[in-house]
Amino acid sequence: MMHTALPDNIFTQAERLIFARKKLGCCNAWEFYQKYGQNGRAFSYAKYQKQENGERSLSEKEAVAYGKILRIDWQWLLCGHQNESESGENVVLEVIDAIACCGDGHCNFKTHVIGQHLMSVQAFREITTARPELIKILKVVGDSMEPTINNGDFVWVDISCQSPVGDGIYLFSIGEKLVVKRVQINPLDNSVRILSDNPKYLPITAEDYRLVQVLGRVISFTKMLG
Repeated sequence: MMHTALPDNIFTQAERLIFARKKLGCCNAWEFYQKYGQNGRAFSYAKYQKQENGERSLSEKEAVAYGKILRIDWQWLLCGHQNESESGENVVLEVIDAIACCGDGHCNFKTHVIGQHLMSVQAFREITTARPELIKILKVVGDSMEPTINNGDFVWVDISCQSPVGDGIYLFSIGEKLVVKRVQINPLDNSVRILSDNPKYLPITAEDYRLVQVLGRVISFTKMLG
């Protein structure tokens, strides 16, 4: 199925659903349900209405189903950008010099690109739905995250994440170094622990996770770049 260019300035799933529904010629959610919510492709009107109102987010499965009905790219519905695989393109990711990147105490991902990693869009989409330019690959130096991430492993970092959004592994800038640490948030008081998986390193605590600045979230890691 061929897709025409879709706007990249519609920032919420609800707005994209409304755009696609109107593009299909349906004036409101009820008309859309009456025409397309039955006849073998049934979906819940109550659930869809909440999604159009921004009260409920789309799952990938729902985005795929709606995309078929709305005749529109499901990845655009889900996260605002089109499926590059339609054009048969590959994805190029930047490999960053993690040491030079913060040599002056200020992180600059743009001026310390030391290589590129080429992969198919399909393989990339199995890892993330983020835009390729927001994913940076860095080589880990040190043993603080062993045995999960070893010295010399490569981490894939989503730099659109600038504060912790939940428990996970994040990239931090400490002085002139980039470090990878695990974050654990206490939902009862919003306090946070910044941990190394290697038990010989002591944890760091903060009163509020929202005050913790990160450079990105680690979404994957690998021992070598092909």
